[in-house]
Amino acid sequence: MNKKLFYILIILIVAALIVGGFFYCRYWWNMKQTQIKLGLAENKFPYREYSAEKLAKMYPQIKYADVPTRVTPEQTYAKFREALRTNNLEMAIQQLSKESGKYEENKDILSQAYKDGKFDEAYKEYPEKIEESYMYESIAQYEYDRKEDGKIFVNSINFSKDSNGDWKMESL
Repeated sequence: MNKKLFYILIILIVAALIVGGFFYCRYWWNMKQTQIKLGLAENKFPYREYSAEKLAKMYPQIKYADVPTRVTPEQTYAKFREALRTNNLEMAIQQLSKESGKYEENKDILSQAYKDGKFDEAYKEYPEKIEESYMYESIAQYEYDRKEDGKIFVNSINFSKDSNGDWKMESL
């Protein structure tokens, strides 16, 4: 009877190990590996999940939102206008956001206008004052009115904050 009970106990333990191993391999292990690949858990055993605070610090949702502002959009715009007024291509290009998808296009437009001697015309197109349309932690849009053929058009300029806290122009 003792031998029979001993064998039943061994069979139950082996079954529990098999079921536990199946669960471990099939579910827990795969889930943890997926979390590690996504950067949501540590890559060392026991593969703890990161807290919400740690994730927010590791993966900020808004790029450069926590960077203090050094140069405002208005200051960037004023420097851009000054560059146009003084025919200074380098200073005009410095006001553009290098992270913008249109950086090269905007740079080419400015370079061509400089070569064609049209900075003074461009200076006249950009009024001294621009009005804030919206501003968030690291993106902003300003508007200004432009008259053409007796009609008034509203143009906008987009800005984004860089890693130094300087607001740069994304659009011309």
